[in-house]
Parts: sequence; C-alpha cells; structure tokens
Amino acid sequence: MKIAPDNLIALIVSSYGILLCLSVGSLLFFRKHGMKQANIFLGLLLILYSLTLLNGLMAMTGVFSAYQNLYFLPLNFSMSIGPLFYFFVRSRIQPSFTFENKHLIHFLLPALQFLFYLSIGFRSAAFKSWMWRNVIGPYGQYVEESLNMLLGIGYIIVSIRLINREIPHALWNHPICQWLKSFAVSLLVLLSISSLYEVADWILWNGFKYNLFNTPWADFPLKMTYAAISIFIGYHAFVHQNQSIIIPNYFKPGGKNDLEERIHEMITEKQVYLDPELNVEGLAKMLNIPKNMLSQFFSSKGESFRSYINKHRIDHFLSLIEQGKQEQHSLLGLALESGFNSKASFNRVFKATKGKTPTEFIRSI
Repeated sequence: MKIAPDNLIALIVSSYGILLCLSVGSLLFFRKHGMKQANIFLGLLLILYSLTLLNGLMAMTGVFSAYQNLYFLPLNFSMSIGPLFYFFVRSRIQPSFTFENKHLIHFLLPALQFLFYLSIGFRSAAFKSWMWRNVIGPYGQYVEESLNMLLGIGYIIVSIRLINREIPHALWNHPICQWLKSFAVSLLVLLSISSLYEVADWILWNGFKYNLFNTPWADFPLKMTYAAISIFIGYHAFVHQNQSIIIPNYFKPGGKNDLEERIHEMITEKQVYLDPELNVEGLAKMLNIPKNMLSQFFSSKGESFRSYINKHRIDHFLSLIEQGKQEQHSLLGLALESGFNSKASFNRVFKATKGKTPTEFIRSI
C-alpha cells in the first residue's frame, strides 16, 4: 500500500499521539492517588480521543478503502471531548465537586453518537454503502461535524470562563488554574483550526465540487492539528500527574533559612494541604529544598509527610464542622474541600486519628 509523503508524516505523528494517549490515559484511569474524579475524566478523554484519532488514521492510510466492511466502526468519540474536558477542569479546580446522575445529560449526544455507529458498524459493506449514499453523505456528516465543533469549542469556552471565575488567591491553587487556562486556550486554538478546515471543505465542495481532502498537502495542516491535539493533551496529562513541574519556588535564596519556619508558613498560613495532589516533591519545590531534605525533616520529627498533611486536613474538616458547614454540604463534600481525594481515604484516616468514623464522632460532640 503506497502512502503519500504528507500522509506518511501525519501517520507517524498520529501513531505517536495514539500510543501516548492510550498509555498515559490508562495510567490515569487506574491511578490510585491524587484527585480520582479528575483522573478518571482526563483518562477517559485521552483514551477516547486516541480511538477517534485511530479511526481517522485508518481512513487516511486507506485501510477503510481496502476493507470497506470496517467503515463506521464505533471508534468515533469526537462529541465526548468537550464534556470530558469540562468535567476534568471542574474536578481539578473544585475539589468538592462530585459528579452526579444529573450531570449525565452532558453526555447524551456523545452516547447517541456511539449508539449510532454501534448500530451500523458491524453491518455488511453493502448496508454501510447505502447508509453513506442516503444518510451520512448528504446529511449525517454535516450534522455530526457541526455538533463536534459546537460541543468541543463550546465546552472549552465554558471551561475557560469557569477557570477565570475560580482563580483563587490561595497560593497552592493559583499556578494550577493558570496552567489549566493555558491548557484550555491552546486546545481551543487547535480545535478552531480544525473547525475552519471543516467549514472550508463544506464551502468548497457544496459550492464548487472541490474536495479539499483529495488535494495532496492541502489537508496536511488539518491532519497535523488532530495529531498535535493528541500529543498536547498527553503531555498535559503527564503534567497533571507530576504537579511539581508547574509549581514555583516560593522561597528564594536569602529568605527564611529555618526549614521548620518555612513549613509552618506553607501549612498554617498558606494551607497548601488543601491541595489533594500535594506530595513530597511538590512541597519540597515550594520550599526550594531537595526532596530528601524534606523527608529527613519529617523522619526527625517521628512522623511521615502523609500523616503530617492528613493531620492538618482532619483539623480543617473539624473546623468546618464547628462552623456548621455540614448543614449546607455533605460530609464527603467537606472532606474533599479539606484536601482528601475520596470518601474511603477520608474515613480510613479519620478513624485512625479519632478512633471513630466521622458520623460517630460528630454525633458524640
């Protein structure tokens, strides 16, 4: 099978993007620490986008033309990208947010897209040919591509507005919001480029019967844009798992030299323990010291970094209870707001600290 040079370049870059998204997405989906809800949404985004890109790759390389029975397999999840990105952003900057059944409405169109391809994807080549001539070609493709643009760009714009509204003064969350904003804006630019190409193709075909995608190199930027999106979100998923990359040093040379004083400021005054993604590397980066030095400090105090942080999270949770916050929020919501990443971890830490479950403890006071 002979592949044109432009398609070969796009094939190589896209293949790398697919492998990156599948590997990083799978790791995120099964990640046991950090913000579990955000992990799941970003993991699904990576996996489903990689399958969508694979579907395009098969068309680009002529696989569908050679094996027409493979047309319209349920591999296209393009309508899922926008909602998944929005709920990832919301989960990341609003730790107390919990996904509920009412939010499933956002995935109605993606579900219908999947069911449509599932209903025809395993039918005969003759049936698929009839569907293309009578349904998808004249109507369906334009409806689907229009919805792809509206959902993708629309949800990203809403995500940017949410980030702008939620950018806090809290030291630990500010760089996260700035990173998410740059992530969203860049993704919006890439999706806008692909949308402009789609619109140009509609105009050229319906007005002049000119197929943009059959012209060598003319559609190369579009193919590279799709590939770039996969690499782009794969990289940012890696950043999400390694937050210390985007955390700045808050103590400069010549500042406070006492390590215990630095830690006290970051924990007590800046409340960085409220960040569910906080780890030893992240705190060490903030303190502008080597990770080993921070670990040795906690060892000298007879406790681990995790137990130290969880102790402050429990204290914060109890302060919210004292303020009567449980009357407006669930215990899980207050736990997430205090820096815990799940109900299970909160219950386990709370019982180990107080000897009772949260509910039992609250009833006893």
